[in-house]
Amino acid sequence: MSLFEKKVPVFRKRDREAQGRIKEALDAAGIWNRCSHFEQEEIPVGGYSAMDPRNFGKKGRIDREVYVVYVKASDEARAQRAIRDAGLVAEVRTAKELTSEAADKIRDRKY
Repeated sequence: MSLFEKKVPVFRKRDREAQGRIKEALDAAGIWNRCSHFEQEEIPVGGYSAMDPRNFGKKGRIDREVYVVYVKASDEARAQRAIRDAGLVAEVRTAKELTSEAADKIRDRKY
């Protein structure tokens, strides 16, 4: 195990609850992991994301963040096994899949 070992994603999706459950499963198995999240879309013009007009709907702020769990490359197989043993499904989606999700929903609804 080296200090600068490559990290690989075992989960990348817009699902905060699943990220938490996967982190708990990896911690219970004793596997090093790092959780992160980022906003897939750009911040609106003006530079302040809190003023995004899409956040003022009936249900409040929309969660547009992508949640990621990284493990060391040498632990990837163990991590996948620990996630499966916990009864969870880890999904690593590409950036293209994450951004096309909204377009697919609109196309399916025939807007």
